[in-house]
Amino acid sequence: MIHYVVVEPLNGKLELPDVPPVYAVGELVPEERAELAGNAPVLYCAEHPNEQMPALRERAEHACASGAPPVICAILECDKATHRLHSHLSARLALPKPEGEAAIFRYYDPRVFAHLRWILKREQLGALMGPVARWTYLDRQAGWVTVEGAKVPSDDFALTNAQYRQVVRIEVIERALETLRGNGAAIKPDMPSLLDAQLAKGETYGLVGADLLAFALHGTVVSPYFDRHPRVRAVLQEPEKHPYAETVASWTQPDWEAIARESIQYQ
Repeated sequence: MIHYVVVEPLNGKLELPDVPPVYAVGELVPEERAELAGNAPVLYCAEHPNEQMPALRERAEHACASGAPPVICAILECDKATHRLHSHLSARLALPKPEGEAAIFRYYDPRVFAHLRWILKREQLGALMGPVARWTYLDRQAGWVTVEGAKVPSDDFALTNAQYRQVVRIEVIERALETLRGNGAAIKPDMPSLLDAQLAKGETYGLVGADLLAFALHGTVVSPYFDRHPRVRAVLQEPEKHPYAETVASWTQPDWEAIARESIQYQ
């Protein structure tokens, strides 16, 4: 089994002092997006894992603790040919949009991969990983997490339209989680999916940006049914469409407590 590392150079340099250097296999550039060359993630091979793995983990943990974006995104184990792994990971960076074009799929980023575990079905995750036997990433909540690949992965990888929209919402989910952490809230395992459900609901009201983020946070910490409360509905259906976040910013803690209490009847 050979060890590899996926690195995001745009987030910083890969520096591993006092251990043998890992060598670059190449950038992960899909054929459909050749313009990414020079700005794409890079696959490295770690030929001396006993020495390099502890250093890589320590480097990743330090970045995570400091709040810096990840440079070391994933540690992979694969027993297939290096060129096959490189080709597969490169191709997966191009994700077909529902309308037909190809979007950049940052699946390798641990902040994205963690959400893919609840968005994708098991067979889809196996198809995404392809020849990877074990995929290890650093999760801010759970620490180091290892995902086993499929013994016989499918060559076909596709998302439903609903899953594609969930992937697009990951960025906002991460911003919401950061806000919750900053307020000292405990992040439960189901929090991301609860936030996603509220974001999807907020989109049906036409909310975007800060209004959508605020709506999702309220739907998660106040009540998932808070939007049915007459006071909240009045804001959401206001003809003038004053910004949601701006309108409710003046509401007090007792106001929200009353909304939470009274929203129980809307379950």
